[in-house]
Amino acid sequence: MNTCILRAAVLAAFLLFAGTTVVRTEEKTTDFDAYIKAAKPGEQHKLLEPLNGSWTYVLKFWMDPTKEPTVMKGTAERKWVMGGRFLQDEIEGPGFGGDKFSGFGLTGFDNNQGKYTSMWIDNMTTAILTSSGTVDKAGKVFTFHREDFDPVLKKKIKGRDITRVIDNDNHVIEMYKEVDGKEVKVMEITCTRKAK
Repeated sequence: MNTCILRAAVLAAFLLFAGTTVVRTEEKTTDFDAYIKAAKPGEQHKLLEPLNGSWTYVLKFWMDPTKEPTVMKGTAERKWVMGGRFLQDEIEGPGFGGDKFSGFGLTGFDNNQGKYTSMWIDNMTTAILTSSGTVDKAGKVFTFHREDFDPVLKKKIKGRDITRVIDNDNHVIEMYKEVDGKEVKVMEITCTRKAK
């Protein structure tokens, strides 16, 4: 799409939106003010700050919870994008069968829904994984819930991801899934901030 067409499309969308805005003279505000307020990053976004930066990680993966996990190491880069609204996550490391693993994610706080939201893609699936969650009162433990399609079981299964902020330089991510009505731990990732 060339630049002129893109600009015209953006302008048309803005005019369409602006045409539906109702001015409330008594309150001296517009519907657009609600959008502006909802778009501002706030205190809930700041709670993600300890996850920002450059990391090394040790990953433990359980195919069978009764056996020893597979252990892999890699790196992660996280940075704020869209004016501090989303924390972008890029991960690289060894994959299964000698392949290189690459992953990309976004995490933020949705002011409209009042909860954290996350999306994830990587080179080991063709799915876009999404989840939503909360944080504890101390602002240190994030719990996300998701529902993914399991290619082995051929059905959707529920999952839970927990990120525990230990301190500014360390955090642990735990991933669980439900199998036959029982929750099992499938992954644990210990992240350590890279020395500057």
